[in-house]
Order: sequence, then C-alpha cells, then structure tokens
Amino acid sequence: MASTTNSSSFIKPQSCCLCLPLRTGTIIIGVISLVLSLLGVAFSIYQGVLGITEGWVDLVIDLIHLILASILLHGVRTDRASLLWTWVLGTGALVIISIIVGIVIIILTNSILGAILLFVVSAWQIYFILVVRSYAIQIATQQCGPEVVA
Repeated sequence: MASTTNSSSFIKPQSCCLCLPLRTGTIIIGVISLVLSLLGVAFSIYQGVLGITEGWVDLVIDLIHLILASILLHGVRTDRASLLWTWVLGTGALVIISIIVGIVIIILTNSILGAILLFVVSAWQIYFILVVRSYAIQIATQQCGPEVVA
C-alpha cells in the first residue's frame, strides 16, 4: 500500500516545486507560458519575414501555446477546473507531438545535445502538466466534493 501512496503523490503533487501552493504554482506556470509564447510569436514572425519557412510553422504552434496560456490564467482567476483541464489536454498533446518530432530530428541529425535538451524540456513540461492537473482536481473537489471527482 505504501508504494501506491508514493506513486500517487508523484502523479498528483500537493505543491509546486515542493514549496508553493498549487494555485501559486499554476499562476507562475501560466505567466511563464504566456511570456515564452509571446516571445515565440515575435521570433516566429521575425523568422517568417526573413523568409525562413519554419518561422510560420512555429508561429502557429506559438499562437496555440499563447491561447492555452491565456485559458490557463483565466481558469485560475475564475477557479474553473474545466479551463485548467483544457490547458492540461492541449499542452499534453503538444508535448507528445514535440517529443515525436524531436525524436525524429535527433535520429536524423544524431544530436546528443538535442536529445538531452528534449528530455529536460519534456520532463519540465510533464511536471507542469501534473501540477496544473492537481490544481484542477483540487478545485473540482472543493466545488463538487470528493465523491464526484473520484
């Protein structure tokens, strides 16, 4: 029974980064996502204007991240678990796509540094997803009771 509790606490963290409440951690995750998305949009437009085709593809991905970050922050502000779940599912799908594309690029370029970078970024993104998921569950539990959420 002890191993179930340990694995459950990993899958459903009770705090963000071991010291922040889930709500605060989720806000920080949302703000970081929003800022990075805005920077990504600006850089993608810059690349596109220079004639780099990948810039326009990146722009679409960065706009999706921007929309998801906005949804996350609005969900935290209004305590709407459904908006947090939208972020969790959307970001989860983008992480899966990024990992698949990253693996293909690593295989084609034989890049060790790329593999390490992909692993670190993916691990952080998955952890952020788990934190937001835990906060969504916490909100739903407070609003509906544990028997409805579980």
